[in-house]
Amino acid sequence: MTWLSLHIMPTPTFTARCTSYRKIAHDVYEFTLATPQGFSFQAGQFVMFQVPLVESRSDVQGRAFSIASAPSEPELLFVAKIKQGGRAGRWISEVLTVGDDVLFQGPLGNFTLAPKAQEQQLLFLATCSGVAPLRSHIVEALHQGDTRPMDLVFCVRKDEDLFWADQLSALAQAHANLHLHLTLSQPSSSWKGHTGHVQDVAEEVIGNLAERSIYVCGGPEMVKAVRIRALEQWKIPKERVHSEDYV
Repeated sequence: MTWLSLHIMPTPTFTARCTSYRKIAHDVYEFTLATPQGFSFQAGQFVMFQVPLVESRSDVQGRAFSIASAPSEPELLFVAKIKQGGRAGRWISEVLTVGDDVLFQGPLGNFTLAPKAQEQQLLFLATCSGVAPLRSHIVEALHQGDTRPMDLVFCVRKDEDLFWADQLSALAQAHANLHLHLTLSQPSSSWKGHTGHVQDVAEEVIGNLAERSIYVCGGPEMVKAVRIRALEQWKIPKERVHSEDYV
C-alpha cells in the first residue's frame, strides 16, 4: 500500500534508521531502513510510517508503505511514487535523508502468499510502486527454493518512469522459473518491450491463465479491471485472485 491513511488497531511501534536514499525515476524514490530489533514480517505486508508535516514536525499522521524487501534480506526496502503536494511525498523528497530515524507501526496487512501446497503457477501484475509487495513475494519465494513458474508483468507509463529494470532482469536471469515482462502504457518510439495494460500483456505472453494464482497491486482502477478480467474471462476462482490497491 502507498499513501493510504488507515485506522488501525494498536500494533508495535519501531524506530529505524535510514541507511540509503536515492531517486530512481523522475518521480520515484527508494530508501532503506536498518531492520529494528524484534521486527519481523511476512512478504507482502506493509508498515504505517509516522509522517510529519514539513512546516510543523509535531503534526504527524500515518501513511502506509508496502515493504519491498523480503524477510530474508538484511534491510527494509521501500519505494515511493511522489504525489506532488502530498504529505508523504514532501516528507520523502524534501526531508528524509540518510541517518534519519523513522517511526513506524507494523507489520500490517494480509496480502501474503498462500501456502505453496495450495497453489501452482504464479502471476504477479503491478503498476508503478505496486511492484513493491510483489518484489517481496518473489524474492522470498525464490529464497525458499520455490520452483513454480512465476511471471511478473510490471507496467509504468513512460520510459522515464521505469525503475528496477536491471535488478528484476538479473533476478529473472538467475532463476529459470521467473519470467519478467516490462511494459509501458505510453511508450516512446524507441521502446522495445511490451506495451499496453498488464492484463492484456498477461494474455499475450502466457495464454491460458485459468491455472494461475494471481497477485495484483496498483491503482484502484487497474486492480478492479484485472479482478474482473480474472474472474469473468480467465475463470480463475476468486480464492486465487489476491489484490491490494493504493491511492
